[in-house]
Amino acid sequence: MLTPEKSQLNLPTVMSNTPKRGRGRPKGSTSFISIKLADLVNNLGLNAKVSVSKRWLEGIGFEIEESPAQPQLQLQLQS
Repeated sequence: MLTPEKSQLNLPTVMSNTPKRGRGRPKGSTSFISIKLADLVNNLGLNAKVSVSKRWLEGIGFEIEESPAQPQLQLQLQS
């Protein structure tokens, strides 16, 4: 039986203390940006579809109802 010290294989160590680089977004970058609603309307029009987060919609007072038959969302403003 070969022990790791006597093995002829040149295998990398599984766990190393060196940090991995090049993963995720660069330090200091952001995923979101603020933009005026008027700028969006001027560039996209009133009937344009805009992707937003469900959590954000709920945070500003929208009630989200999903039905299994329809993948589209029905939005209702809570009073």
